[in-house]
Amino acid sequence: MRILSALLLAFPLSIVAACGADDTAPADPADTHEMAEMDHAEMEGMDHDEVALASLDPVHAEFMDNLRGLCGATFEGRGTYPDEADVDDHPLIGTGLRNVISECTDTMVRIELYREDGEYWHGAWVLEARPGGLHLFHDHVGDRTPEEVGDASHGYGGYASDEGTATRQYFPADRVTAEMIPDAETNVWMMDLDLDAGTFVYYLERHGEPRFRAEMELQG
Repeated sequence: MRILSALLLAFPLSIVAACGADDTAPADPADTHEMAEMDHAEMEGMDHDEVALASLDPVHAEFMDNLRGLCGATFEGRGTYPDEADVDDHPLIGTGLRNVISECTDTMVRIELYREDGEYWHGAWVLEARPGGLHLFHDHVGDRTPEEVGDASHGYGGYASDEGTATRQYFPADRVTAEMIPDAETNVWMMDLDLDAGTFVYYLERHGEPRFRAEMELQG
């Protein structure tokens, strides 16, 4: 399959029924828990990024390393679920999709999403090492102003669970997402990399049922 899992920002069928929360949203309880787990002596003199990296699960760190190894890469493919015949209007179905791993730092990887016509979908998957763990954040603002975005929400996502591997991670919806979009409380996003095949899959479930899937292949 051609991957793109995890990427698709879960633009749920209702299109952005899953957006919300911004960068300034209150810290998730997981952040507080992880911070409490760290010894004060270890934290003394450490900045936010250092604390985040120090508390990152080794498997989550490997996943980030694998993404960083693809920094600058482009993946192309399509949304494979739902079927085009089953939906009246879904911006990510019935069109080619392109993702670019556009920015990478020690604590963050940003993946931009474009449609077949080259239009930037004002969407990006942002993976960050936070004090609470590895977090997936859906950015629907991009370079637009709040006025241009209007009522569209953005910022939904969640922390990686302990079920993933160095090439596949699951992100159950966090508290911020549940408060922002109650229907998305059961969302689970999945991102899967097949480094040998050069594929990327982005997948979303809600209430234990498929909601969106995109499969993409590495270009070049």
